[in-house]
Amino acid sequence: MKFSPGGNTFFNILVAVYILRMIFLNEKSKLSFYQILSILAFIIFSLFNTGGSNLIKLVDLIIYFVLAYLVMNSKQNINVRKLLMFFVAGILIASVLGTFSDWVPGLSGFMRATRIKLDDGDIVGRFSGIQTNPNFYTMDITIAIAALLYFIGSKKHRWFDYLLVIVLLGFGVLSLSLSFMLSMAFVFLLYLIYKIFRLTRLSFDINVVLRGTLVIVLTIIVISQISNLPYMDIYFQRLGAGGFVDQSLSDLTTGRSDIWSDYLKLYLSDWRIFIFGVGYSVEAYNLRQAHNYFLELLVHLGIVGTMIYLNVLNSIFKPFSVKIKGRMLCLLPLAALIFRGFGINLFFRDNFIFYLIICTLIMADYDSPKDLRRPGNGAINEK
Repeated sequence: MKFSPGGNTFFNILVAVYILRMIFLNEKSKLSFYQILSILAFIIFSLFNTGGSNLIKLVDLIIYFVLAYLVMNSKQNINVRKLLMFFVAGILIASVLGTFSDWVPGLSGFMRATRIKLDDGDIVGRFSGIQTNPNFYTMDITIAIAALLYFIGSKKHRWFDYLLVIVLLGFGVLSLSLSFMLSMAFVFLLYLIYKIFRLTRLSFDINVVLRGTLVIVLTIIVISQISNLPYMDIYFQRLGAGGFVDQSLSDLTTGRSDIWSDYLKLYLSDWRIFIFGVGYSVEAYNLRQAHNYFLELLVHLGIVGTMIYLNVLNSIFKPFSVKIKGRMLCLLPLAALIFRGFGINLFFRDNFIFYLIICTLIMADYDSPKDLRRPGNGAINEK
């Protein structure tokens, strides 16, 4: 919904209007002294570190920090499931629009398809809905699937949640994103480990064993059928399947390791960069995007700035004191976010703060299947 390619979107205006609405119409959303102090420290550090340049990036960061403060400080109950359904609906609508973009007047002109060249010389398009980057597109899908698996594993699901997972996986596969496939393998492995661990703590139940066996058999059948799809051949080519010994680290990481090496060399090249970072731009160093959220933080902010930045995030989500013991599955979306963070840029992405909000609300979704109760208002208070 951009006004011009590469420009502002309707979403930017919507976020600004929503922030003003919460400030002036919701008196219950107030920042604590710790939160105000944290964000002021980050602003001061950024101003000194950037030297007045790239202030737009700082403003963007602050806008979404403020949005997160207002949302997380609200005393109103939040229906976590409804939040997730809106998120999934947005992904699916964007995916359908991307599929039929030629039928939507004016839409195809705003889209730039990403393509890859295979070893045999063929050029294949990578699907990304109405986004221009398959990695960011599948980042949304990764968080959505992990959150759906939380509801399924916690027995708070609806029958169509299984269908949503399958459809989202299908769109994700079309992106030809290796990081997405690896993250999905990681997420489902964690989910399987959790379910096996839970089963071992239950008394022997033949019905549970039969259901588990049926699920495993169906999973094997589905995987065997998926592996025969043409798209899976492309994934195997990108992975270098059958020739891992001959594959370099650069090949296995689709060139990311070369970029990571350049960032590490820059980060360790000067003690001032090591401590304070280079600011909000790496253009002077002729570097490409880091494709690693954690390297982004260190190079842009240094050790000091990274600690201040993480303290801001802590101040945003500090009101939530949740009980993790016995309900480790609530960490699944956060684990997915951290895993994907090793292969994608997130520091300057607007989506990142929304990912954290979803992860935190699911972690705090403790004593009600539907609503999240706020601290001080029938809240969760267990450590």
